[in-house]
Amino acid sequence: MAKLKEHGLALSLQADAHTLIRRLSFDLHGLPPTPAEVDAFVADKSPDAYARLVDRLLASPRYGERWARHWLDVVKFAESDGFERNNLRPNAWPYRDYVIRALNEDKPYDQFVREQLAGDALGVDEATGFIVGGSFDFLQSFEPPYFNQIQRADELYEIVGTTGSAFMGLTVGCARCHDHKFDPISQADYYSMVAVFQGVEHGERPMHPRNHEEMEAAAAAQRKRLAALDAQLAPFAPKPQARRVIVLTPRKSGDAIAYTPGKARGQASDSGDELRLPTLNASFHAQSPAHHVGGWQPWDAPSAGRYRVWISWGASSDHAKAVRVMLDDREIARVDHTKFADGGTVVPAEKRWSGFHDAGVHTLTPASRIALHSEPGEGMCAADALLFEEIRSPADEAPTHAPHLRSPVVVKTNEERFVAVDAKFVRFTVLGSNTPEGYIDELEAFTVGPSPRNVALAEFGSRATSPSVNGENGNPFYLTDRRYNERAAWNSPANGPGHVQIEFPKLERIDRVLWSRNRSDRQPNLDDHLITDYLIEMSTDGQSWTQVASSQDRLGDAWRKRVPTIVTLSSVPPARTAEVSQLVAERRSLREQVKRLTDFPPVYAGALREPGPTFRLLRGDPLTRREQVSPGGLARFGKKLVLPRDLSERQRRLALGEWLTSVENPLPARVMANRVWHYHFGTGLVDTPSDFGMNGSKPTHPELLDWLATEFVARGWSLKAMHRLILMSETYRQSSRPHPKGLEVDAASRLLWRFPARRLEAEPLRDTMLAVAGQLNLREGGAGFFLFEPSISKSNIQTYVPKREFAEDDLRRMVYQTKPRAQLDDVFGAFDCPDAGQIAPSRTRSTTPLQAFNLLNSPFLMQQAAALAARLEREAGAEPAAQVRHAFRLMLGREPAKDETSAATAMITGRGLPLFCRALFNANEFVYAP
Repeated sequence: MAKLKEHGLALSLQADAHTLIRRLSFDLHGLPPTPAEVDAFVADKSPDAYARLVDRLLASPRYGERWARHWLDVVKFAESDGFERNNLRPNAWPYRDYVIRALNEDKPYDQFVREQLAGDALGVDEATGFIVGGSFDFLQSFEPPYFNQIQRADELYEIVGTTGSAFMGLTVGCARCHDHKFDPISQADYYSMVAVFQGVEHGERPMHPRNHEEMEAAAAAQRKRLAALDAQLAPFAPKPQARRVIVLTPRKSGDAIAYTPGKARGQASDSGDELRLPTLNASFHAQSPAHHVGGWQPWDAPSAGRYRVWISWGASSDHAKAVRVMLDDREIARVDHTKFADGGTVVPAEKRWSGFHDAGVHTLTPASRIALHSEPGEGMCAADALLFEEIRSPADEAPTHAPHLRSPVVVKTNEERFVAVDAKFVRFTVLGSNTPEGYIDELEAFTVGPSPRNVALAEFGSRATSPSVNGENGNPFYLTDRRYNERAAWNSPANGPGHVQIEFPKLERIDRVLWSRNRSDRQPNLDDHLITDYLIEMSTDGQSWTQVASSQDRLGDAWRKRVPTIVTLSSVPPARTAEVSQLVAERRSLREQVKRLTDFPPVYAGALREPGPTFRLLRGDPLTRREQVSPGGLARFGKKLVLPRDLSERQRRLALGEWLTSVENPLPARVMANRVWHYHFGTGLVDTPSDFGMNGSKPTHPELLDWLATEFVARGWSLKAMHRLILMSETYRQSSRPHPKGLEVDAASRLLWRFPARRLEAEPLRDTMLAVAGQLNLREGGAGFFLFEPSISKSNIQTYVPKREFAEDDLRRMVYQTKPRAQLDDVFGAFDCPDAGQIAPSRTRSTTPLQAFNLLNSPFLMQQAAALAARLEREAGAEPAAQVRHAFRLMLGREPAKDETSAATAMITGRGLPLFCRALFNANEFVYAP
């Protein structure tokens, strides 16, 4: 008031009831009031009518939907990566729902801050979507690690910068390369905050429910029994073996017959279990006895050697019952093609895979052939896979219930579990790949014991090396950097075998190796550069090597897509099959129970790991490390925060949240109080809401800002209390009508001599159109809708084509849009909608011809005009004057004047009702909040 008097101004008169309810509804809900709500408020003459209206609007779930959009602008949240590929993040939306829920619950703001920094420790995993809500350059470099180190430094810069601007209104990122030139933030301060977030990477993790600790406790009891069962079954698991396993499929002779569709035993999609192998092929080959007099030889010649021979067939009730399996001139087995290999009965009229029958151990020569014989009058002979287990020692001749066969090599994780060995070196030799240059994005070696550790990581001191071929070594450092990504991968030589080895800092006892071509979920369809033939060896001295695994006992690459996983136990003696079967059944039941207790949906809220050391970087260059820094806060703000360097990753973030919201830190309360003022009046008391530093603006009313911040904390950090405080003020309730004196002195209304009317932002404009047209879908929460037709180009780049037709789910509130980064909706993107490339604490307000074109002629506008016209006809009848009245009440919250009714009626009569609706959608009174 003093400033107004100083400039010869005073507050304007209070706005009328029609204006106030419309202003409040747009401000708090982003939606217009209904005609019934306007009538009720205008008719309510009680002294507390306005206060009750404020309370009712704040209690609605529409409030959180409206104000969440403001916060998402502040933190530049979007649901794609940005950069050239701009891949979608299908599990990022829970953070958006968290913000909406927190606002509707009036979660204290200090708790809101802490949860966004350390929600994983506070029962709201999705809240840390704040930390990774910004852009991410997923496309790593094949170049030396320097370039990827720069990318990682950029990621941390964005995280630290957004944290500083959102909660403190400071440009902390400006201290990345040197001390801040304007604000009291040192480069050491910046790297102290980097250390806080050093363990956070872009990615997903499980989203735990609030009672997950109870669920985990229940699961822990089940895991104890599971561990005992695993130990009992471990001797039967298919560990890598040094002997060959050869699988032959029938030649294209006879009729190819498909297996019965389904997932039951032996059906086409049977994935098998611990006691039976999956159906290897989709079909089998068959011939009648008349066609194979002297024996049918459906397989090519096997390799010479000594093998255990396993035979399989397509089982059906109309097949031959007595089929002799002949090796050269000797019968080695007699089988019934109407039954499974174990003698089980096949469902009548179905075609099922038999599984393997053990035909014994035999010596094969280069001239050996295996043939099938049956008698005339029998049914069809049916041939499928033939498997040979190489015999290298007498121990290999012991019979088992199923052949030894491991899963094919896959793009994701390949596990090699073997008898523990002492090793200081692991060597991976590539003997073949499905395209030139085999890739490995990570090679991991785990120690034995209850807490296995990947000792191959560079951060633990391990070193990866690879011989140079034509001046290239394939960048072996990628194998030990903890990054799963096709671009951060070692590649073998293109024209021949190659190898890579990792040296550990000390001798370790290893029983498991994991490796992958690309373990990231971002590009699940990659299947080139896959290593299919390999050898893994261990050594204590780097000179003498012991083979621990190879590809020769895996199913071949031809089966990879059909049979990606084999879980079948292969070392069970026939005499112990029943015992093992009971153990397997119990383990399966316990695993299902544990899965129900611990299998949580993924959320894009950061992949967390324990951090390594953080160093100050001279000029921000990752190659110019200087002294190590401790995690902490900004030295000149709030109480001093310097944390131990060995503090866990989670505790670092918790401590930062406590530091930010402590009473000694004045900035978070001031910054948020200013944001609330900014969104109510269109401009903050500080009109640079995310920069309270020297380069930001000074507050127009510093004492008022101090008082608001103090009240904010005193009222329990309640945002709804701050809304009430501001909304009940005379300043907020005054008219927006201008007058010459005010425009002459303060055209921008910074002194608030009138309420500053402003155009609706993109989201409430779209929502309001849908609401008045009767099309708005108010379904709350969950995965968002697309305003684009997303697709992946041949170069693996996400593309976005705007939709022309909209389904019911596409008509939800715009806050629920799956918002891609750097890609705006064709219609409402023109209305200054941020693209989430940068923070948007204050939106620009432009007026352009494209905005007018979009509101007149876009497909969306035409559809909503047609829907509104249909609603007017349905609810107001066929009389144009009644349609005009109803339209004005729906869209403008008032009755039309006589001249408006006359002009509108003439338009409807001459040009049609949809055109009138289009015109009213373009009225300033419709697109502006009063």
